[in-house]
Amino acid sequence: MQQAQKGLTHMESLFSHSAPSAPPDADTTEPLREVVLRLSASGQRTSPTDRASLRRQWQLVLAGALASGEHQLVISTSDLARQEDVDTETVTQTVRFGDEVGLFRRVGRGKFAVTEAGWAIAQRWQEDETYARLLLQGVFRPHWSIPVAESALRAGPLPMEELGRRLLVDLPGKPRRGLYLVDWLALALLVHRDQQGMVWPTPALSAAASSQVAALPAAAHAAEPEQSAGQELDALMGMTNQELDELDELAPGRFCAFLDNLTQLVKSLPA
Repeated sequence: MQQAQKGLTHMESLFSHSAPSAPPDADTTEPLREVVLRLSASGQRTSPTDRASLRRQWQLVLAGALASGEHQLVISTSDLARQEDVDTETVTQTVRFGDEVGLFRRVGRGKFAVTEAGWAIAQRWQEDETYARLLLQGVFRPHWSIPVAESALRAGPLPMEELGRRLLVDLPGKPRRGLYLVDWLALALLVHRDQQGMVWPTPALSAAASSQVAALPAAAHAAEPEQSAGQELDALMGMTNQELDELDELAPGRFCAFLDNLTQLVKSLPA
């Protein structure tokens, strides 16, 4: 299990910032609920377990993925709980969320197997954490939390606690479930959090939210002209040169978050 624990110490620094208190904002509650209902009416919505920190949840994900292995063997949640010295419900809730994200698939009651994507991420994590986080971003893109987070952050950065509250909307559970969901989005490089606990959207978040909305009424886009090759070259991580210029002038903080995300992406590319 030493391989599964590789890099977990680094994760403590990723998610060790305290979240400041946030003022209530009743004006945004209903619009966010409408976003959730519109995009998730046909599917189940879950949030991360409140029984373990993000670091521990990720450790359980890696351990479960490595136990299931390349051949996607079916694993018992109770067996993994004994192996990791946690209660079965913690593993069950972690696997449930991992199933919704696309890291696991549940096989009957109390049993699961890693997905192909989950196995690839677990393998890559041992070699290159940044690359693994980009792979996680790929499987996270269809998740219901993406358009909710994008809508909440559209007007500007929010304290972590406030974003967590807005993400939960009407879901049951303790408030820290929302905080852990923000942690998951940060792990997948979909949001950026500074030392003060303020959360900014990355360009990847906006691109993922746009792709979800575009995928809903496919016929509505049939008459739209195809994007020219020049337009494709005039974009970087989902943003045109004009949008980047405006971001730099109007929202320096978001521009810095964009540069941070781009730097991590470049570092992950093969030499």
